[in-house]
Amino acid sequence: MPTLLHIGAPKTGTTAIQASLEDLKHRTEGGLETYGLSMPGTPFEQAKGALAALGQGTGWQASDNPVKDRHWQRLLVQVEAAPGLRFVSSEYLCEASEESAQRIVDDLREHSGGDGVRVVLTLRPLTRIMPSAWQQYLKSGHQLPYPKWCRAMLSSPPKRGVTPSFWRRHDQGAVLRRWAAAVGPRNVTAVVLDPADRGLLMRTFDGLLGLPVGTLTGGAGGRQNRSMSAAETELFRRLNVQLRERDFPWKDYADLIRYGSVLRTVELMPSGDGPAVRTPDWAVDRAVELATGYQETIGELEKAGMTVIGDPALLTEAYPGADEERPAPDLVPMDTAVQAILGVVSRSSTGNAFFPDEVAQGLGEQEGLPGSQRTEKEIVRIEDLSSREISEVLATRLRKGVRKQYRTQSRRIRRIAARGTLTPQQKVEALEPLEEDPSTRSTTGHGTDQFG
Repeated sequence: MPTLLHIGAPKTGTTAIQASLEDLKHRTEGGLETYGLSMPGTPFEQAKGALAALGQGTGWQASDNPVKDRHWQRLLVQVEAAPGLRFVSSEYLCEASEESAQRIVDDLREHSGGDGVRVVLTLRPLTRIMPSAWQQYLKSGHQLPYPKWCRAMLSSPPKRGVTPSFWRRHDQGAVLRRWAAAVGPRNVTAVVLDPADRGLLMRTFDGLLGLPVGTLTGGAGGRQNRSMSAAETELFRRLNVQLRERDFPWKDYADLIRYGSVLRTVELMPSGDGPAVRTPDWAVDRAVELATGYQETIGELEKAGMTVIGDPALLTEAYPGADEERPAPDLVPMDTAVQAILGVVSRSSTGNAFFPDEVAQGLGEQEGLPGSQRTEKEIVRIEDLSSREISEVLATRLRKGVRKQYRTQSRRIRRIAARGTLTPQQKVEALEPLEEDPSTRSTTGHGTDQFG
């Protein structure tokens, strides 16, 4: 069976598709295999593998600490063992260079018994992508105000050093050409989303995955990923400026701000509370101009055999922008400020952006989110421990580390000895479990965009 490779792009429903398939897997007896379908690994493992295949990392400077290639090799082992139609999905993949795309396709073919690879890319108008993408960058530490960011992205040539990933992801014509070169236009599907037809995305993927129409529901665990108000974005932008000036560690930022302060604020404050972020008129015009070129590329590739679902004319959608660049808000609603602070306090003390009594009430359950499984013992402050207790903790950690290293090396030696004799399923069973981290975790309703 072939592999269906869903390459994004960000802010086009990628997380909704992943969440809906996870939901289907858990509510169906026999899982996805009942439908002749499989998702090798977990969404986290697929994201990690994609980053490794691209030679990218996460954090303030994603290129400084690339994910090790073993994560890509791990995913390939899981692909090899997966039955039925294999579905691999990561919005990072739309950033692949032509060389990386070819390597990814070749590797997937090799580990799929020579079966084919089909690529699907979902598209939205650039005019709608820009404010959403800028807000996602804010959640990862970006500092430029929206009008200045628009100028950097839409200047000719664009200032790619500001958020280098933006045009790698959202130059829609270039992304399609790179992947068409890797798999051939006939194996590429471009899905143009229609804001007036909210069911199009799920119906399309029902068809691509061979599922009965209506199987995918878009279920995302009840969580929301709404747009932030202008005041909220300015609050977190100014906070980013202060933290970046102080070389605040990325890991702590992701833990406390992204998965604490921002997440709680977006979850608890009502949608549409305060003026929205507005794209300047000149930026709307420039985005429409660029989208016209993307539309032409889609037409060329469609003639070469690419499948197009939806109306490419929607990509040139324009809407009234801001007629002037207004100053950013200087005031933020008191309730917003309180929730932003509470998010840091709760996350640092409980591992959750919501307090235990709130979770008990059914609010803000974050099961599976990095740090959410902390126990009271793990939250004890080191100041409260005696010297003997600290020594015991360190000794225990050391013993566990030595045992883990021994098991890892022992398993590695056995794998080397058995190379070529293991079945695909045995190779999967021999894999070490991955420890999740907040930098690449794709949580329900929250994308995985990183700064850069």
